[in-house]
Amino acid sequence: MIKRNEITEAGVFNKPHGIKGEISATLDIDIDLNEVKCIVLDVEGIFVPFFISSVRPKTSETCLIMIDGIDSEEKARTLTGHPFWILDSDLPDDDDDDDDDDGFYAADLIGYRAVDSTRGDLGEIVDINDQTANILFIVRRDDGSEFFIPVAQEFIDGVDPDGPTLLVSLPDELIDLND
Repeated sequence: MIKRNEITEAGVFNKPHGIKGEISATLDIDIDLNEVKCIVLDVEGIFVPFFISSVRPKTSETCLIMIDGIDSEEKARTLTGHPFWILDSDLPDDDDDDDDDDGFYAADLIGYRAVDSTRGDLGEIVDINDQTANILFIVRRDDGSEFFIPVAQEFIDGVDPDGPTLLVSLPDELIDLND
């Protein structure tokens, strides 16, 4: 049985994301949920472990989580607004003070200019579309039209925060699709 002194509150569930049980969660602590054994929920006063089947980042403070056994929007909705905990044994050691290595999230790049290696300036990243299986940058051209760029390592060459620019190499097919 899990006791209250063996867990740390890690965040709170937001709303369901899609219809297959994925749910958005806000993290209160800096932890990679892919590295934890389980998350813990309070079920009628008893701390019960639930196993994570997948986690993907949404913003720097939120992520999208799939939990074993939560396989519908209705089941995910029952978790909305509820806090969740992690086992203290899953907390990272404080010996690794790498506070300057926060990494980038797709939402951190809103306001950046997308610059293609062959086409040049494509436009400004104005938002993120995370309603599909693949997260997409929404890029607004100077003429006001918008198009999508998949948030995929294979298309991203680098990030220049001084620009601020996102350097990409997009295949012709992707550009043609957006025209």
